[in-house]
Amino acid sequence: MQHDPIQIEREALRLLPEILNELFDREGEPLRFGDGGERGVDLIAEGEGRSWVFEVKSSSSPGLISAAAEQLADFDDRLKVLVVPFMTPAGEKAADRYRLNWIDLSGNAHIRADQMYVFVKGKPNRFVKRGRPSSPFAPKSARITRLMLLEPGRWWRRKEIAAATDLNSGQVSRVVKRLLDERLLEQQANEVRPRDPAALLDAWEEEYRFDRHQILRGHASGSGIELARTLGERLGIEGRAHAFTGLPAAWAFDAFARFRLNSLYVLGDPYEVAEKLEMRVNERGANVQLIAPDDSGVFAGSRRVEGLVCVSPVQAYLDLKHLPERAPEAAESLRKRRLWDGI
Repeated sequence: MQHDPIQIEREALRLLPEILNELFDREGEPLRFGDGGERGVDLIAEGEGRSWVFEVKSSSSPGLISAAAEQLADFDDRLKVLVVPFMTPAGEKAADRYRLNWIDLSGNAHIRADQMYVFVKGKPNRFVKRGRPSSPFAPKSARITRLMLLEPGRWWRRKEIAAATDLNSGQVSRVVKRLLDERLLEQQANEVRPRDPAALLDAWEEEYRFDRHQILRGHASGSGIELARTLGERLGIEGRAHAFTGLPAAWAFDAFARFRLNSLYVLGDPYEVAEKLEMRVNERGANVQLIAPDDSGVFAGSRRVEGLVCVSPVQAYLDLKHLPERAPEAAESLRKRRLWDGI
């Protein structure tokens, strides 16, 4: 969640000396701060036997972290530190990818340098905003991110986005503006595309909720890929729109590991589909989960792979992060081997 940038920069000036005192366990101001405006950053400092440069961002959105990495790229003569109000898991992942040191104004930090290692985690967010903010990754809104990630190198006009996602122009404008504000998209004339596909995926992953879908678990005769093919054939005969996700999709896309649980999206009432598939509805020992999606956008980019109709690799990656067995491992393999040269 973004905060007012000017307010956060003021808070950084006020809180950083106190936070650094605590991090280095010493009294007095450990660093002497100066304005880094002339060099295109927020703060520069001297102390602890080093020269420092700080770039303050209003949130730990992966897009803003990517932007900070660009701004700090030319400061190899100083210890570079990103400052945010509170570091989220997605932000931490992005900072690690760009090898950025960071401090948050809630008291957490990760700083690595010669003869210095500081790691503090677990302090609560001091900048929580009340109310539930709108998200560019809500089920329908996420159609735009999914579209962008299916063709990350393509430039899109807003009219084209509306046509491809079946969203109205107002919805498209609002969501695109949010993604631009968070530096997750870039703009050229009237067209947009992902600024950094990895950052956009990380931001979506952090907000993605698999449990928003209606999930019906049960047992059907067969196992693994043989059962998946049987289910796919039956649904094809029934003319039922469907797409495998999770481990069956990882097997199809990436030849990843044998599996037990078949996860697949279906359109319509999953209980009706279960009856057609002669599936016994039972949580215990389930080897099939039928998923009625919270939005039909999950089917965008579906294709037939190894005889199975599968969701796009992007959708499969998101779902794998929330599934059992070796699904999290499969997610990282899929991302490394099948998503944009391993972003």
